[in-house]
Amino acid sequence: MMEDAEKKLLKQAQGGDMDAFASLFEEIKPMIHQAAYRLVGQDDAYDLTMTVFLKAWQSLPGFQGRSSLRTWLYRITYRAAIDHLRERKVRQAPPALERDGVPIEREIADERQKQPDEAVADADMAGHVNAALARLSAEHRTALLLRYTEGLSYLEMASAMRVSIGTVMSRLFNARRKLRGLLEKEIGEV
Repeated sequence: MMEDAEKKLLKQAQGGDMDAFASLFEEIKPMIHQAAYRLVGQDDAYDLTMTVFLKAWQSLPGFQGRSSLRTWLYRITYRAAIDHLRERKVRQAPPALERDGVPIEREIADERQKQPDEAVADADMAGHVNAALARLSAEHRTALLLRYTEGLSYLEMASAMRVSIGTVMSRLFNARRKLRGLLEKEIGEV
């Protein structure tokens, strides 16, 4: 929920106040950069972040608050990333799935049963996962990243990707199935 100070800044920014816009989005910039980094890779993340903020500034007068500001910005980021990937036709390997700097596979794994030699296997698996993620379509990769890395709900994902919740569920199901298939081909049974 947006605080009163944020609402005031948003209103001023919608009226054309660039300083209010800069103040409002300075705190959100790391979130957008992280999403951009995961969608298009390190080399293009900064450029995509700047593109998102330009598009957000241009579209801000039309923002009606039907979704949260965060969801609206994810939607802009997602669309800009899709456009970027189409223009460049480059499929870069995204970084490992992480949450708060901790690889997801570590979050899922039972640390009590970790053996020292498993650290090497984990790094190897992360490489396989990254390679498999890079081979997924942008829509499937984005669905996985928004859900498991950014922690968005199905409703937030649907709003960000401008699709129905059913489409989100379908994309996640198919993305997980394709990711598993790619990993099975590359490393054997998963």
